[in-house]
Amino acid sequence: MKKDKEILSWARALYLALEENKDNEEKVIQNLIQSLDKKNYLIPAIIKKYKSIKEKENKVEVSIAKEITEELKEKINKQIEKLEGSGKSINYKIDEDLIGGFRIKTKDYLVKASIKDTLIKFKNNAYGHN
Repeated sequence: MKKDKEILSWARALYLALEENKDNEEKVIQNLIQSLDKKNYLIPAIIKKYKSIKEKENKVEVSIAKEITEELKEKINKQIEKLEGSGKSINYKIDEDLIGGFRIKTKDYLVKASIKDTLIKFKNNAYGHN
């Protein structure tokens, strides 16, 4: 288990270093190799975990009640890009439990803008639940 934590720590550090130094990718990788020294056998696992972290960090999930037009998806994508920046992977999925509206989920937040969420909030407020 200690080895997994070490791999995760190195992968997280690699992700943060590459985010800050996008133009110096080669130098960041060289620094990683030097820092690992005799533990360079961990590099494949670190790279694999780095890719997983990067995918998770750049993922935006949009849950919708029913299929929407490509034009509407483009409008939503532009708004997400304004908030999150470019290069995000935006995935749409239909959630039939929503009734209407949408939810947007990123690594940092969840926007609930559905009829279901509004009804639940109304029910909780009406019965004194928070």
